[in-house]
Amino acid sequence: MSHLRGTGVSPGVAMGRALVMERDAAPVFRLAVPKDRIEREVRRLEEAIEASREQLRAVKERLSREVGAPHAYIFDAHLLMLDDPLLRERAAVAVRAEAVNAEWALRGVADSLHSLFSQFSDAYLRERTTDLDDVIGRIQLNLRGSAEAPSLSRLPGPVVLVAGDLTPSEAAELDWDRVLAIVTDVGSSTYHTAIIARSLGIPAVAGLKEATRQIPPGSLVAVDGTRGEVVVEPSGPVLDAFSAAQEVYRREEERLRGTRGLAARTLDGVEVRLEANVEFPEEVATAQLHGACGIGLFRSEYLLGRGLRFPTEEQQLDVYRRLVEQMHPHPVTVRTWDVGLEALGPAGPSSPNPALGERALRLVRRSPDPFRIQLRALLRAGAHGPVRIMFPFVSGPGDLRSALDLLERAKEELRVEGTAFRPDVPVGVNLEVPSAALVADLLAPEVDFFSVGTNDLIQYLLAVDRTDPRVSSLYEPLHPAVLRTLERIACAARSHERPLSVCGEMAGQPTEAVLLVGLGFRELSMAPSAIPRVKEALRAVRFADARVLAERCLGLATRAEIEAEVRQALRPDPRAAPVDLT
Repeated sequence: MSHLRGTGVSPGVAMGRALVMERDAAPVFRLAVPKDRIEREVRRLEEAIEASREQLRAVKERLSREVGAPHAYIFDAHLLMLDDPLLRERAAVAVRAEAVNAEWALRGVADSLHSLFSQFSDAYLRERTTDLDDVIGRIQLNLRGSAEAPSLSRLPGPVVLVAGDLTPSEAAELDWDRVLAIVTDVGSSTYHTAIIARSLGIPAVAGLKEATRQIPPGSLVAVDGTRGEVVVEPSGPVLDAFSAAQEVYRREEERLRGTRGLAARTLDGVEVRLEANVEFPEEVATAQLHGACGIGLFRSEYLLGRGLRFPTEEQQLDVYRRLVEQMHPHPVTVRTWDVGLEALGPAGPSSPNPALGERALRLVRRSPDPFRIQLRALLRAGAHGPVRIMFPFVSGPGDLRSALDLLERAKEELRVEGTAFRPDVPVGVNLEVPSAALVADLLAPEVDFFSVGTNDLIQYLLAVDRTDPRVSSLYEPLHPAVLRTLERIACAARSHERPLSVCGEMAGQPTEAVLLVGLGFRELSMAPSAIPRVKEALRAVRFADARVLAERCLGLATRAEIEAEVRQALRPDPRAAPVDLT
């Protein structure tokens, strides 16, 4: 028996035989092409791209029929990549300039695009290398004369699929009725595969690093997608424990579905608004299913990721309007572009440390137009329902005022044009930079609301890269400095009567959510699937007790002491106790 730990990206428990997926990566050779055959080689490249286009359209249609139309957008992005000059034109230019075969030219383009993607400050955009590899791999297969993967649609019985990675095309071609769970070496909750797995209710664990080497084909595998646990050839007692956990999870999901219509209200009557963080418009239906009272964070970078270019005002308006109409009468909070310089000009300079470089509002001075166009679209969307604009990566009043000036300019343009818009759209800041937290009292008079991005705030406060496995254990949401910073923000919001929310991972953890409410937060935004459990936790406590707990924790010195205090005050329901997998 071996025990592996990764990241749970789709909750649930499943057990089955492992089907290990291996790719046959054919080598790419550099071949000289005679001058009189260069244009023929370019045509060969174009034919492979067109063949890929037809295959992707067919895959998209199949996915729409069998999985559901909301997930077919994945392949719109792939189809856009086929026409992107960064790929198509560069490959053709390389064939002509270097007089090389199409395969080698395509590989060179892939290498340069990988380098470009790795520089993106936004994690979602960096992870789009999966889509890039999928598209280029398909073109390469067509250049070799085949792009078929018949085994994916004819799996040999119910299996736990184990793979280094699973591309969106492969995920679409899978016979999902025969997939019990997904286990991958790489990936995160933002991978398209994870999104599809969650929508289908299939447990998935990612980031296991060497699962494809450590899990023998045909071995019995138990997967806990909630805890990120995988056990290979579990012993009898462990197998029994997994079976029990599976049944508990099934019953718990049925029970929690009944909380949709209940208010998130403490025992002594304090109401908390629970909203959803969404990456894509298609997730709104999931947010509604789980009882979200609004969208507390829509990451607009989704719109940029589809074609690696800023969308037009009309394209944005269409998306924002659909979000508002779907969530009516609840509000939708849209975070403005949180991207780095490389997104504005892929061929231009980028920051050595993108996370702390020239990104978000820091780019307004260099290139205001993308932000101004986005603000125009958001103001126009406000005419269709309750939209809120949220500025990210604010460090203090100076850069906030620059953004507000740009907002006023957008309003004046719309007035002059006679275009319908809402002039009083609420404007807020995403407090994630420590300097902004320290001057929250100075920011409050300038805005209509605060939203705390705890993910970045914690890693900046503690100087810990949460994506680096060597130090990720030092990422401590319950560190005393984090709690004291949150308390400082809450005091500033109270004194200026500003609505206050959290849109980071802390909000989606039931015990931490109770602590946040005790600190003074009345709006929590989280992954849609987390809403029922957070709601249940809040309905089981008194606000007065949560406030006393928060005050006691503010006086403690270490994370361990705080965790012990929280555990003592908020004893979990024994039915939800984690299964011992060791």
